[in-house]
Amino acid sequence: MGQGVSVGLSVPLAEELLSELAQYTLEAPASSWGSQSTESCARFRWAVNVGCWMPDGGSHGEEFRLLLSLLPFEEQQAVMQYRTLPDRKRTLVGRLLSLRACAQALGDPTYDHIQIGRTKGKKPFLHSPLPGSLPNFNFNISHDGNWVVLASDCLYLVGVDVSAPQIDRGEPDDETWFQDMTSVLTETERETIRRGKTHQERYAIFQRIWSAKEAVAKAVGQGLSFGLERMEVSFPELEEEGIGSLVWSAMGWSRSEEHPPKRGRTNFSSLLANLQGGARGDRQSKRLEDGRVLQGKPCKVELHIDHWLRTDWMVEQQEFSGGSWVTVALGPVDDAVDADGNFKTTFRIPGLGGPASVEDVFPGPGFPVWCWPATGSE
Repeated sequence: MGQGVSVGLSVPLAEELLSELAQYTLEAPASSWGSQSTESCARFRWAVNVGCWMPDGGSHGEEFRLLLSLLPFEEQQAVMQYRTLPDRKRTLVGRLLSLRACAQALGDPTYDHIQIGRTKGKKPFLHSPLPGSLPNFNFNISHDGNWVVLASDCLYLVGVDVSAPQIDRGEPDDETWFQDMTSVLTETERETIRRGKTHQERYAIFQRIWSAKEAVAKAVGQGLSFGLERMEVSFPELEEEGIGSLVWSAMGWSRSEEHPPKRGRTNFSSLLANLQGGARGDRQSKRLEDGRVLQGKPCKVELHIDHWLRTDWMVEQQEFSGGSWVTVALGPVDDAVDADGNFKTTFRIPGLGGPASVEDVFPGPGFPVWCWPATGSE
């Protein structure tokens, strides 16, 4: 697919960037939101299973309306323009998590002064005020099926995407999707999908391909208009381990389990308390009662864009219980596409490069990319 993009930093450039970076603590201010060690640098990884949240009275009930009231009026209208309760829940929680991430990055106990903008490609970003200690803070939201997820970073472009199994999307459990999606798949990707022995295996592979491409496209700020067909992704572990277990992954099982596990329930009252600021320091927007959010270990994704291997991007994905695949993509902020120009102005160190080129140079927050909650109880 082509040679790799050179990502090394020259010594003068590295020294200059290091001097710039030294001006920032890379830590969110202390606040009543509280913070964990994995979150002090505002590298958030949050997930909420809204499929388990059934507010009394639906979207017209007291609980839903109370959460809705935390949003600006125009955002409330955007939520309520959807006709179904599941769509309204996903949109509401996504908007609230966005505000929560910005508030915690700023150390602001309220949402009163936060202004969230959007690129022409609809990527949300913190327009103002900007966090003084986090030079390149940005975030991304995704929702599909039962899950709403957020990822953020203080140094690099970040994109996140969740891809749900067909049953959670309310789609037929068949392969009618394949013909519709061939235009955004390379021949190598189509061949990888065909290697699946059942349609569940094939769809699980497609979920991973789609999620990886979406995460990168959303990170740069363009979404689908970036051109998913420009990218090719591959999964090194599939070559090592084979794909026979993917049908189990697609169903949220592991081969060691004789029977499929029960799905967990979300304690949404904790999320409500957090988003209202009523439970200061209690970070429950991402905790599940069943104590199991993740299924399997993180998997690295190899990325080509326009036939070039992009080693300056770090793309990793992981499976959530129930068969949803989630991808986080981190890349250089110089790759941002911003037709209106407002998104790029929020970056104070634009020439930083990607994670692979600078993570071993700068004493910033460490990897791995994944900090999703693995356990939790209430």
